[in-house]
Amino acid sequence: MSTRKKQIGDRVMVTAGQHRDKVGTIVDKERRGWTIELEDGSRVTASFPMVALVEAAAQPEQASREQAQTTTEAESPVVEAEESQEADPTAQGEAESTTETPEGEQEITKMTVKQLQALAKQHGIGIARTKDDFLRIIKAKYPEEDLERLKGKVLFDRVSELHISRLRTKEDLVQRLRAS
Repeated sequence: MSTRKKQIGDRVMVTAGQHRDKVGTIVDKERRGWTIELEDGSRVTASFPMVALVEAAAQPEQASREQAQTTTEAESPVVEAEESQEADPTAQGEAESTTETPEGEQEITKMTVKQLQALAKQHGIGIARTKDDFLRIIKAKYPEEDLERLKGKVLFDRVSELHISRLRTKEDLVQRLRAS
């Protein structure tokens, strides 16, 4: 069961401290906690963990707001399907692996790095760069570099010195996914 986040206008109860078990409405959010207007008219500040939502006394405004949101969501099932695909990189990966069209390739380029990494793992492609990758990058940037002496710790010291990422970039992942 997921809990709803507290927001301004919610009816809450203070769960600890001087004003424990008093009920009020959130009127402001500050750096250190919520400002709550209690039923007796006084305003208090309570830290975030010291405040709990009062579920039984839901305000009519909130119910109408939630109802409006559910009708809007029910009217647009296409948007929900698109949002669920964005949230689940595996679903997107399966859809793209079945389509071999240029349209599918365009979708791959629109994916985030995290989604590409998940898709690469599914296809058995490593997301970490290999020794050959590092040597190829160093050779492209510094053609005069002696690649024979770059082994082991010397190689990784040079990689750190040149600020080369140990993980593959988005472009590298897209290129390898297209090749597979």
